[in-house]
Amino acid sequence: MGTDSNEGFPQDGEGPVREVTLRPFWIDSTTVTNRLFRQFVAATGYRTEAERFGWSFVFWLHLPKARFKELVEDTVQAAPWWCKVRGARWDAPEGPGSNLLRREDHPVVHVSWNDAAAYARWSGQRLPTEAEWEYAARGGLEQKTYPWGDKLRPNGKHMCNI
Repeated sequence: MGTDSNEGFPQDGEGPVREVTLRPFWIDSTTVTNRLFRQFVAATGYRTEAERFGWSFVFWLHLPKARFKELVEDTVQAAPWWCKVRGARWDAPEGPGSNLLRREDHPVVHVSWNDAAAYARWSGQRLPTEAEWEYAARGGLEQKTYPWGDKLRPNGKHMCNI
């Protein structure tokens, strides 16, 4: 696991490359959806950290241009595309006035590690370790940059939302 690529961030623990042995494990084939997270919230009354803090970061292109100045309180200095939006939470992904209409099967957003761990406990599961996640995310390929190989855009086509 890990990388020695110049695009990696050693300070985030992404390197160096190291061999890791894993025991067999189960991992869901998809992320937790809004529908599943709503069931968890309804059953437990759980409030996410974004709900308790009152805000979360939203990617700038997800915000309506007409409401940008109204919604954006601040941005991350080193990554100004992440906008602090009051009221952004799992069931209002772009902040006040947004909702999950036609997004029940989309991945839940604005959940922290603590929120994800609470969901996992409720569902009788656990979060994968970083090594397990990386192994699964690589799709069985060793030391490839992407799950499909090393080329960002094979045949000129984007293979992910980047």
